[in-house]
Amino acid sequence: MDAELLSETFVELTDTMVAGFDVIDFLHVLTDRSVQLLDVSAAGLLLADQRGELRVVAASSEAARLLELFQLQTALNSRVLIEQAKGKLAERLGVDMDQAFALLRDRARAGNRRLSDLARAFIDGTEPLTAPDAGPGRSPRSSGRPPGATGGR
Repeated sequence: MDAELLSETFVELTDTMVAGFDVIDFLHVLTDRSVQLLDVSAAGLLLADQRGELRVVAASSEAARLLELFQLQTALNSRVLIEQAKGKLAERLGVDMDQAFALLRDRARAGNRRLSDLARAFIDGTEPLTAPDAGPGRSPRSSGRPPGATGGR
């Protein structure tokens, strides 16, 4: 890395931080200089808001900005699918949303699949999801005793 370019970058970034400075301008300078310093073709900066949603705030080129927007749209689509699958699974199995997500996540991990791919398959009906087994002869909602049997002697 070029030490002189690095020093100039710090000076330029510091110069932008005067009273009433524009954060977005600062971030654009940062991404533009990152391209030069790191000898890459493009750079971008994403920030997450309070809800965890990502926002593109600066990019060194239109191509980098478009790539970031595409990645954001893909992530949003994936999140929507997962939320739909959680709701369908929670309703079908009578579990809460956290339990439905845990089931989806565990099933995806066990099958070495992306969570969004499993969610899509479940929503379109090509992947039947059921509650995990609670042990031999038991369903997750039963005590394991035959209908009408009482416990203990």
